Amino acid sequence: MTEIKKTRLVLLVMLGFFCLAVSARADWKSEINELLKNREYEPALNLLETTLSGLDQAEKQDALALLPFLYFKNNLPAEEKKALIDYFEEFGDAQPLLSFLDFSVFNQALEYWGRWREDFPLVSNLNFLLPASSEDRTIPGVLRLGFDLSADAYYKIQVEGNPLEGGLWTKGAHLIELPLPFYFDQSYSLNVDLYLKTRSITIRKRIVLELGIEKRNVKNRELLVQRQESPPIKNVEGEVAFYIGDTLIYKATKYLQKQIPVKVYIPPPNPPGTKPYLAPDKDQPYFRGVSILDAISAIAGAIKDWKKKPPAKMPASFVKRPEISFSFTSLENQEIRTDVSIKLRPVKAEPLPY
Repeated sequence: MTEIKKTRLVLLVMLGFFCLAVSARADWKSEINELLKNREYEPALNLLETTLSGLDQAEKQDALALLPFLYFKNNLPAEEKKALIDYFEEFGDAQPLLSFLDFSVFNQALEYWGRWREDFPLVSNLNFLLPASSEDRTIPGVLRLGFDLSADAYYKIQVEGNPLEGGLWTKGAHLIELPLPFYFDQSYSLNVDLYLKTRSITIRKRIVLELGIEKRNVKNRELLVQRQESPPIKNVEGEVAFYIGDTLIYKATKYLQKQIPVKVYIPPPNPPGTKPYLAPDKDQPYFRGVSILDAISAIAGAIKDWKKKPPAKMPASFVKRPEISFSFTSLENQEIRTDVSIKLRPVKAEPLPY
């Protein structure tokens, strides 16, 4: 056999295996459908697990939606919860189609997913919330984390393992307020853990706050803020610092002197009835009287206005930002400017056994 014939034979064999693999991937839906119609759940699960890695994105949603259903049918709760997290983390709250299933199987799968879409605590649309009136690169007073929750859930928040708050969240938009970290010497990260518990599942969703710190020299001294004729703040009454290991995270200082004294000249008041550089008014208001009818009318109008319902308070307007950036200059060393950027990095949720 010549080399050319050997090469052709190898190519034909490889092409045959490729065609078999393609046809197997194309027929996985019909094969699984037949197995499920016959209630052969374990072979259906084995077939789906071996086929899943070779599927394209168009078929992946149906496969990932069917996987937890098959774990449920095979009584594998731990694997079922992990598969549910995989689906919700990748496709959100989207309803799987599963249109290839037989009607008898489709009803069961539809009921299964309807229950989980109501009871899975999916955290989505995570952003920083900044007041719309705040200017760019303004140092925030607190860090506001806004997100949407897909189901009612009991919650607990921990920052680096330390409990912050807990309670019950209803389905909808929510807000977490965290104090702005005080440590800006070098880049680091903080772990914010959300523990969410519903009737059917408990998960931990970690949100990593990545703080990027960059220090640089400011060459133009004219741009620096100079405080003249103001003595430095002294008389420290107390100081509290929070460390994790050797890293300073938060720091609070209480001073006896709360404000920097500033000398401001306040001119004496103008003579009654006059304004600067204007002649005195001949008709002085404190020499005029008010008629009784005008007074009664004014009182009646005030009572009428008082009985009106107060206007509804407008909710605070916020803008969503995936990142916060600001800069500041230390009063002790004004030649050094610190640029700070804070980013959000959500981590894939993990199921908990309780």
